[in-house]
Amino acid sequence: MECDGPDEPLRYEIRREASGRWTVVDSMTSLPAATDGRDLVGLSREDARDIADELNRSIAQGRDPLI
Repeated sequence: MECDGPDEPLRYEIRREASGRWTVVDSMTSLPAATDGRDLVGLSREDARDIADELNRSIAQGRDPLI
């Protein structure tokens, strides 16, 4: 995911879990992002990256990504 500016932080990031799976994390709360009552944890790296990219893209377009 590309930022508009070099110092613009991403709201959603991915972090590797101890198990080797991946979590989408809300950088504002440091908690796993959630949608439809499900935490975005235990994902493949590719799925986590795709989800984080889409969430960040939604924010950049002025849409609430988790509705």
